[in-house]
Amino acid sequence: MAIRGRSRILGLQRDVKEAADWALSWANYYNVPVTITSGARSMRKQTQLRKNYEDCLARGEFGKTDRCRWPANRPGDSAHNFALAWDSTTSPQYQAWWNHVRELAGFNVPLHDHIHAEVPNWRRYVS
Repeated sequence: MAIRGRSRILGLQRDVKEAADWALSWANYYNVPVTITSGARSMRKQTQLRKNYEDCLARGEFGKTDRCRWPANRPGDSAHNFALAWDSTTSPQYQAWWNHVRELAGFNVPLHDHIHAEVPNWRRYVS
């Protein structure tokens, strides 16, 4: 099975990219389809995602449509802005396995945002 979007992790911090590559190698080995949807993000991109999230909340659509499916932190309060997080999706049948593999790789995978994988306590590295 192909790992789609692999180039999206190229901008991650070196150690973070290596851990992501390790997790992806397990997905590849077990033929688990994974699509990487996001890696390091600019403040501008984070601002766009946050605005969309806030608009979805205001309209009562959060969690109800694909456009309003995922939360987004404020710019500067996202590990993505510091190349310390990445997002990926897989089929529902593999989600629990994929969460576990990313955790074994050293990432925190929030229960409310299972596409997201971030360096635990990442704020201590940027403040």
